[in-house]
Amino acid sequence: MKQKKLTKWLAASLAAAMLVQASMPQYAVYAQELTAGSAETGMDTVTEDAGQGEAEAVPQLQNGTAVIPAGSDAASVKEILGRALVANAGEVDLQSLEWEYYCTGKNGLLTNDAWGSVNGFTSEKKVVFVTTTYTHPALAANSDSTYQVRLAGTDTAVTLTKAAKLASSVVLDQGCTVNLAYNEDLSVNYDRMRENIMSTVVASSEPQLSVNDVTIEYYATAVTGSLGDLGKAWVPLEGGTVSALNYPAMSEGTWRIRISYGENDQYYGTSAETEVTVADGRYASSIVYKEGAAITYNMDPAVMRQEILDSAIDWENSVLPAKDSVDADDFTIEYYGTAVSGSLGDLGKNWVPIEGGTADLLNYPAMGAGDQQIRISFRGNTEYKPVSAVEGALSVNKAKVSVSVSSTNIFADEPLPKGFVTTDPADDFDVYTLFVGATSDISTAVYLNLPERYTDNDFLKILDPIVEAISGKSFTQMLNEGVTIGELRELFSTQELLDLLDKLNIDTGTFGQILNVINNMPSLMDSVRIAFGTPSRAGLYTAAAITDNVNYETGVGIGMVLVKMRASGVKLTWNQEIPGGKLTAEQAETFDFGVKLSYNGDVTISQENVHFLYSGFTTSWKIYSSTTTAPTEPGSYVVTVVTLGGNYLAAPITRTFTITE
Repeated sequence: MKQKKLTKWLAASLAAAMLVQASMPQYAVYAQELTAGSAETGMDTVTEDAGQGEAEAVPQLQNGTAVIPAGSDAASVKEILGRALVANAGEVDLQSLEWEYYCTGKNGLLTNDAWGSVNGFTSEKKVVFVTTTYTHPALAANSDSTYQVRLAGTDTAVTLTKAAKLASSVVLDQGCTVNLAYNEDLSVNYDRMRENIMSTVVASSEPQLSVNDVTIEYYATAVTGSLGDLGKAWVPLEGGTVSALNYPAMSEGTWRIRISYGENDQYYGTSAETEVTVADGRYASSIVYKEGAAITYNMDPAVMRQEILDSAIDWENSVLPAKDSVDADDFTIEYYGTAVSGSLGDLGKNWVPIEGGTADLLNYPAMGAGDQQIRISFRGNTEYKPVSAVEGALSVNKAKVSVSVSSTNIFADEPLPKGFVTTDPADDFDVYTLFVGATSDISTAVYLNLPERYTDNDFLKILDPIVEAISGKSFTQMLNEGVTIGELRELFSTQELLDLLDKLNIDTGTFGQILNVINNMPSLMDSVRIAFGTPSRAGLYTAAAITDNVNYETGVGIGMVLVKMRASGVKLTWNQEIPGGKLTAEQAETFDFGVKLSYNGDVTISQENVHFLYSGFTTSWKIYSSTTTAPTEPGSYVVTVVTLGGNYLAAPITRTFTITE
């Protein structure tokens, strides 16, 4: 059916709209020019035959507010205005509406108010009989304000409050308190602090904001101080540098804070300020020290720290996290130590870690056995506040040590193998080793091997004069010459020496143990001489290792040492051969009947265990026998040379010879 405009119907609709407007002044009604619908537009059509279709809904205008972003295109502006100003927008094709608005156009300093397209237009006006053209911006490009808006071709206008963006707002509560938030390492977690502030201080916001949408700052004073507002600035909660000044991080106290929301495509920015009190909301902690606390020394300071926590803190009466939720690293434990160079009163004394360390340029050892003064402080955690140091007395008992002596066999000129004496625990010990045994020549031998410190010149300078005053000879002389058991017994029981050894950190109980070992060997008389060092003569020895460390009870271990005689490469050699086996009596007087004992060609080894036996008959048939003197009278003889005892075993040698007149 042929379509045509319904001009008469439009006029009637406008008249009806005026009647409606009289009863509903907030709305303006517009009778849209209608065309026949099509499959492409999907719009209803009105034709000459009203019974063949229904008329499209008439837009009903209303006052409204709209956000029209700068740069919006014509289609977007139509959609936005339709949603804001058409009360029955859901029944109308909004893109078919053409809009006008009343605004000010400009030509230099001249202005003119006129109606025109919301997409921008020009207007004309005579100024002093001269027609002047004015340019009117598009609604989307115009400033935020209220405008009169109407549908093109109508005179009925509604009020539009237009903005390029929505207004934002942040409303803050006053007098709020926010707790500090801590990481596991007890540094402040400022991300969580911001979350706490946001959830505690923000009463409302438009739009609905989260901590990630805003910037939270506090009004801080530079670390170098300030003069009025000079040296003060808004800075992040972590602090930082602003205008070359350094600002601290937010801590406990009352602070001015600012929460800012930045401008974006939809909203204008905003900010708000308030005061907050930042507090440490953790539980208040306390430590109650347990009187009479005692632990056992351990070479591992970490073990002693844990023992102190277990033994020195009254957990039932202290206010601390649950015992099984903390460890020694959560506490600072120190002892009142004396520098290794000694002290004069409190000079050279200081609070230092259990493992020792350096304080005021002095070195301090690890805490040892004895009566100690300690102090304990709690570092705090995410739930409990720190506790300053609490002092108390602590008894550190000596630890026990197990001593093992690995029985071994060596040659006299060999050192004892590494690991001959071992201790458990493997701490630093002075080890005194007593060797008592029977030598290869069936004689008693005693050796006392002292720790290396006894060969230190500085040590001997201190020890020598004291020992010489007691025994008449210096300790150095004793080391070189040996000493009898009786002399050693007397020396070790002299109080003056014991006091000196105590000052040198030598446990005098060790010498008591040495004497106990000697006393348990009844065959050792006071006259038996003790040599210092390890056994130098072949034989079988009982070895008693006695440990000394001021932090341990004296330990004793027993083993055996076999010092073997060397046989391979050992031989006896005549000093002089007897030509043809005959000597004259005159030759015998000056003949060298001696023998050399050698080891791998070395003749400098000891000859003490070389023994001779001369036997035979003189020409007058007298029997001759001697172990020391070679014969010189005419006769027939045999000489046999053997090694008895000592450190070297050689095969015997024998020769026969005749002495003539």
